[in-house]
Amino acid sequence: HVLPAAQAIWRESGDQEETTPRQKEADLLSSKTGRMKSFWGRLGESWAELGNFLEEKRLKELEELKFEIQKCKFERHELYQILDLYIYDDWDYRPDLELLILQSEHEMKMMAMQMVTNSISYAMERYKELIQVNSSYRNTHFQLLREWIQLKNNVRILLNENRQLLVEQTKLPASYEKAKRFCEEASNYICVLRAKQQQVGLGLRDRLSSCLIINIDKPM
Repeated sequence: HVLPAAQAIWRESGDQEETTPRQKEADLLSSKTGRMKSFWGRLGESWAELGNFLEEKRLKELEELKFEIQKCKFERHELYQILDLYIYDDWDYRPDLELLILQSEHEMKMMAMQMVTNSISYAMERYKELIQVNSSYRNTHFQLLREWIQLKNNVRILLNENRQLLVEQTKLPASYEKAKRFCEEASNYICVLRAKQQQVGLGLRDRLSSCLIINIDKPM
């Protein structure tokens, strides 16, 4: 007996030996095309996320460079002030220089604190983004796992159908020989019946002819 799935395919195609492989090939090609589109879509999303990450990294490095440049400017200005402090002996001028130095140090510390705050904010944003990316990858992994399980089940079903079809193909020659013998026996039987019918017909014709001759020979 042919499997219901194979019967449906053969009934729709009209040719079980040619159309069934084509239909299966078309289904496999369609499934492969869908998987490739899904793969390239996920790959494009990954590249976009990587590009955003690199762009944010470059911006962070730029901010750090700006901070280093500003820090160097403050240090240079502080050194100039310290140099002026040791050069000039005016005690009235020294408090002003010391105040400027303290203000410069305060500004540098505030700038460093702002930099730390910005780094913490950036780290928190990146942490949230990484959580989302990890969730997306986890969902993609589960989806691919489900697709793999489905494909594995489909392959097992196709292997079972193929195995049963091979068993049926091995039985076809014996069925063909049996049908051939039956047809030969039926043909011989028909020939024998035809010969008997011909003999009966000839006998009836001879008897009819004899009856006609007898009737003609009788005097009126």
